[in-house]
Order: sequence, then structure tokens, then C-alpha cells
Amino acid sequence: MSCELMHATVSLLGLPGSGKQRLKQALVEQLGCKPENIHPSSDILPSDRSEDFDQTWCVIDVRSGLQSNHDPLAVKQLESLVSAADGVVFNFMEASELDDQLFWGRWVKQRYPDKPIMRFLNRQIPKGWCGFEAVADKTEKPAAFSALAASDKALQSFKFDVGRVCLDHLLMGLDNSRQNLGMQIWRVQAVVDTVEYENRVAVEATPFRWDTFAAIPEAESGWIKIEGIDLNEAWLKEIIQASMLVS
Repeated sequence: MSCELMHATVSLLGLPGSGKQRLKQALVEQLGCKPENIHPSSDILPSDRSEDFDQTWCVIDVRSGLQSNHDPLAVKQLESLVSAADGVVFNFMEASELDDQLFWGRWVKQRYPDKPIMRFLNRQIPKGWCGFEAVADKTEKPAAFSALAASDKALQSFKFDVGRVCLDHLLMGLDNSRQNLGMQIWRVQAVVDTVEYENRVAVEATPFRWDTFAAIPEAESGWIKIEGIDLNEAWLKEIIQASMLVS
């Protein structure tokens, strides 16, 4: 029996780095969904009218729970995205500790007790799962609200070309900017040559976590992309240049 998602249009909401693209790939490869029917939101805003899609999902990276020092606007934005969705997808389950999985389960149920959850484990769609039950009458669904749009803020994006860097100094500078200066860095992506490692290193940061790992050999190196709210481009450039001077 074919899955109804094969012909459905789906909007994927979520904070930067939540894994919307990897979920789209699984839907296409495992359920036969048409790529043009799956729409990951690149601007993280529920700007598309929910009635234009058969289903709207919110994707959450469950590898880390929320902490008191996390950006409150990012947390509010996530709440607004979950509110706008027909259901929630817990992503990166294979890399999540049980405590964090339990945290997110409680977090969703306390705020939206009737919101269904799908757990995306090892890049596999659960057997027999064919999507959430979308609201039949879209007029019954509350209008999408964006905490980010309501704050009059916009997501900025800067990309820098870099040489060899001291990874420790780079990460320390960016994390201090977020933790101590209140800079709203929501996403960092990079592939760089470093003084610490022989292999190239990939950097991935989201509003709630930092990750570094060995880059794939064919990855283009020497770049850093930073996204966030009210970013100071000159300050970010200084941090990057300082990490290269140390190297």
C-alpha cells in the first residue's frame, strides 16, 4: 500500500541546523515523496500559509536540552514554530541521550499536549508511518505566529574566506561572543584547516549546541558561514582574523 505522503505537500519548519534537509532526503528516498513537494523553510519563519500545504511539521534537534543561558528569542521562535505545526519530528535521536529525549518529550507535551511526535532515528522513517493527521479544516487551526517577526528582527548571514586557523581560539571567540556578549549566533557552518588537526575540520553550531568533526575529504575548505540576529560583522571578522594570527 502506497503512502499518502507520496503526493502530499509538506512544509518543514525548524530552527537553523535542526536537520530539515536530512529529513527531506529520507522522505524522498524512503517514502517516494516528490522533492518539489517537500519545503524546508530556509528563513526559519512560518511565513508560508499553512493552508497552502497538506501538512506542516516542526523539526527539533533533540541532542541537547534547553539551558538558562540559551537565547530566549530562539526558544520563543521554536515555540511559535511548534505551535504552527501539525506535528513535531524529533531529529538526531541516535545521538541523543535518554535524558535529553525525555526533556523534549515533556517540553512538547507540557505546551502542546495534543501535538503528535514522530521520532526520526538513524535517518529512518518509522515503518508504516505516513505522516501526521493534518487539520482537515484549516480555518480551525490558529494563525501562524513568529516570535522572530514579532520582534522586528531578521536572520542575517555572513560568509568569510579563511586560511589555517587555531580551532580552539576560533570556537572560544565565537562562543564567548554568544555567552558573554549576548550575540545571537544561531548557526555556524565551516570547513577549515587547523593547527590542531592534520585533517580538515567541519564546524556545526545551532542555537543550542556546538559540534566539530572530521570533514569529508572532498569538502571545500577555507570558509565559515555565520547566521544570527543583530550580528556585528566587523566583530566576527576580527575573531576570525585573530584565530588565523594565532595559527
